[in-house]
Amino acid sequence: MGGRRSADEASPAALIAELLRECAEFAARWAEHPVRACATHTRAYRHPVVGPRTLTDELLTLPDDPGKRVVIYHAEPGSPAAAALRLLAAAARGGRVTGPTPRT
Repeated sequence: MGGRRSADEASPAALIAELLRECAEFAARWAEHPVRACATHTRAYRHPVVGPRTLTDELLTLPDDPGKRVVIYHAEPGSPAAAALRLLAAAARGGRVTGPTPRT
């Protein structure tokens, strides 16, 4: 996480408190605390179109499927890497990406 929240965006702690009050299912799951280990890495990648970018990945194990993991990649909000990911997302939706972005 990182970056600034807007004035109308609740903090994570406030959101959890609200969910605990308002949602019995959330409260029950929160009480069970079924959290597993999560590995985090920050790595440099080079994409042929958008160039070098630094991303953080989170490796999550699947409790009901041993040996399989989910990997979530993200960039620091407002960073050149975040802009590159937006550009790649636009390309995936049918936009054109023709060359590398300038280095910053």
